[in-house]
Amino acid sequence: MFRANAAFREIDGVPTDILTSCVYKRDCFTCPSIRELRKFRVILSTFVSSFRLHNEGIVAGHFSHIFLVNASSATEPEAMVALANLASENTAVIVTGAPGNHSGWVRSDIARENGLMTSYFERLRDSKPYWNSHPEFIRQLVDPESKSVDSYSYAHESLSYD
Repeated sequence: MFRANAAFREIDGVPTDILTSCVYKRDCFTCPSIRELRKFRVILSTFVSSFRLHNEGIVAGHFSHIFLVNASSATEPEAMVALANLASENTAVIVTGAPGNHSGWVRSDIARENGLMTSYFERLRDSKPYWNSHPEFIRQLVDPESKSVDSYSYAHESLSYD
């Protein structure tokens, strides 16, 4: 597993259990070569830092799955960085988020007035194909005790691969 980070992210801000899956050289986080990247079964990245994978040579369609985790807290352009560079028509895209969770701050008045305050998660959720909440498209994970999506999805669910 490889974890991509912003080049000048403070190393002290990265949990030690995650640090072992990062590449840190000459006082900054780096991305391995394309040859090394192709060896990883799982690559984790923030939305914006995913451009580094593309810059190293990972092409659209390389990944069978792209998970946009907590996409409700990112602006739509931020979420698009990974999809624009790395997804193809054969890539399964899984978008997670919490209804009512708002995307980041948008500086431009024009951008705010034209919908950029809406996250990709909310835009998808509000689009017609997803209105019926069919379990093939929409799966709601809520902890019945706390009514929290995050505490349930991270504490009680796990991803696995063969």
